[in-house]
Amino acid sequence: MKYVILLGCNLTRQTVDRLFEIQRIIIEQIENEPFFWRDQFNEFVTTQHVCGILGARGIGKTTFLLQYAIQSGAKKREALYVSADNVFFLNHTLLELADYLYKQTSTRFLLIDEIHKYPHWMAELKNIVDTYPSIRIFFSGSSMIDLVQGKYDLSRRVVLHKLHGLSFREYLAFYLNIAVPKLELKDLLASHLEIAQGLQITGVLRHFKDYLKLGYYPFFKGYTKDKDKFQALDNAVQMTIYEDIATLHTLKTSSLAVIEQLYKFVLNSSPGELNASKLSNNLNKDFESISNYLKYLEQAGLVRSIYPGNSGQASLRNPTKLYPENTNLIHSAYLPLAQDQMKGKMRETFVVNQVQNAEISIFYSKIGDFSIEDWIFEVGGAKKSSKQISCEKQAFLIADDLLVGSKQTIPLYLFGFLY
Repeated sequence: MKYVILLGCNLTRQTVDRLFEIQRIIIEQIENEPFFWRDQFNEFVTTQHVCGILGARGIGKTTFLLQYAIQSGAKKREALYVSADNVFFLNHTLLELADYLYKQTSTRFLLIDEIHKYPHWMAELKNIVDTYPSIRIFFSGSSMIDLVQGKYDLSRRVVLHKLHGLSFREYLAFYLNIAVPKLELKDLLASHLEIAQGLQITGVLRHFKDYLKLGYYPFFKGYTKDKDKFQALDNAVQMTIYEDIATLHTLKTSSLAVIEQLYKFVLNSSPGELNASKLSNNLNKDFESISNYLKYLEQAGLVRSIYPGNSGQASLRNPTKLYPENTNLIHSAYLPLAQDQMKGKMRETFVVNQVQNAEISIFYSKIGDFSIEDWIFEVGGAKKSSKQISCEKQAFLIADDLLVGSKQTIPLYLFGFLY
């Protein structure tokens, strides 16, 4: 059955003016606040027609849309920012709004926040793109959105960008106004000694520990107390599971409780202790369900996984190692882990997070901890021995609590400059 959207006739100028008024009120409250323009935003704004910004809660999607709306003429009504959960959409559709903007106004830029909260958004977005090509659209959405799923394949019409949390490099710029250039992996491996020696950052290791604890999410800047930051992050996790995952996958509360339990297993266990098979046995659930639930958690920005370098189709459904998405999640959970276990988990999670966010493939290694491109890496503290990788020609030790490394030892914090 073909999905047809009928345009209503009850959309008035007064109703649309109310949307512009809501935009004006929001903009007045943020336009004078300092805005950190991340390098990644340059990729977003070069998209000519339809652009989707996807990412986990708290990453900064809404802030970007609002600031870009201001830059694009929102105060002159050349752009309109709307949230998809606005009560306006209880009686009106996105397609009606686009039709009105095209016919009755000069507004040609529509920014839609949290589009995944709007029913039938894929069908209507397709209609808008096809019918009103002069209207430029930016939207934000959950990182779980898949444009290829279902019959409204938008993959050829929409350019998607994934927004990640702050890298350590961006944290230094955002919080401390310290500018550090982005590094390519090959340059880091070849010149890490010169790079570390050339950094003029007082207390860089102290800043790095602060970043691991509370530096990944930009919204933390709005809080003064650590406990409030942790509470806000915990709330975001709960909403991700019980609202975002629940809505997008139409799951019952009993299934969501299992997903939350899986997330806590990943938080509370060493990376090498868990995979889908072990978890399905521990929870007495079938492998298929557990594999899907882990995929949902990863898509939602709560866990990460790595696989062997020679993964076949079978192993892709059963990752070798599971990690929290970022180190802030580990701290916010107040885990009852031994100090050594906590540090080891933190270090590995940081490496996986920064490398994957830089869009570099990282795999499980039987020799060291990871393989990245043609290199083997072992991760540990400043006193960690490189004995395990000593027979490898292309191998490095990544060491924490180290300001400057040695020929085959790279300080951990330098991996925070990859994006």
